[in-house]
Amino acid sequence: MQGDEEGYQELKQGEQSIRIFFSKDRGLSKSRNLALKNCKADFGYIMDDDVVLNEGAIEEIINNMLKENTDIGTAFFTYEDGRLSIPSHKTSFIHNYLTAAKVASIEICVRIKPIHDKNISFDEKFGLGTELPSGEEYIFITDCLKDNLKVKYYPVNIGTHPNVTSGQNFYSSPEKTLAKREMLKRIFLWKSPVYILAFWIKKLPEVIKAGYGFKFTKTMLQGPK
Repeated sequence: MQGDEEGYQELKQGEQSIRIFFSKDRGLSKSRNLALKNCKADFGYIMDDDVVLNEGAIEEIINNMLKENTDIGTAFFTYEDGRLSIPSHKTSFIHNYLTAAKVASIEICVRIKPIHDKNISFDEKFGLGTELPSGEEYIFITDCLKDNLKVKYYPVNIGTHPNVTSGQNFYSSPEKTLAKREMLKRIFLWKSPVYILAFWIKKLPEVIKAGYGFKFTKTMLQGPK
């Protein structure tokens, strides 16, 4: 929890307990890294406070990960209007760079030991609360793939999320568009111009329809000025 305090508070109910960490640092990625660093369990789940969880869903993902020795498991969720975040995948599959681009942060279950051993964390230059307010989950997943961790999708409905997510709006401000450009540069390095151009071509019709075609094109293709 971000605020004006440091440290943590432990809440207990019977044999169960919850630790709430407080930090003066700002930024979503910093908050997630703080949680992952201090996680004492074998597994951690990335979650937002506006999600209504389905009972038993996280346990189902973890059981699948245990059976298949998976390091990072992803799932899907339902929007309040009934849409599914991943409507067409009813069977599990191993992630690659293409499928990883569709993963939302609230779909990620992490086996803690491998990411500690590989020193993998969320890139704190990206995410809400920074000048590059998106892209942190894709960078995290691709960093796991680069380090040869097993990343797998499971057709488990984790819960319900409001209809609008932050990742859907990538064009309404230069910062949001720049985040996508810098994300692709961070992941693909010298190959990134090809991926930047492909992203621009794919998304341009949607952006033009929304009325942001010129600004999106200028930032995506030219970068910061």
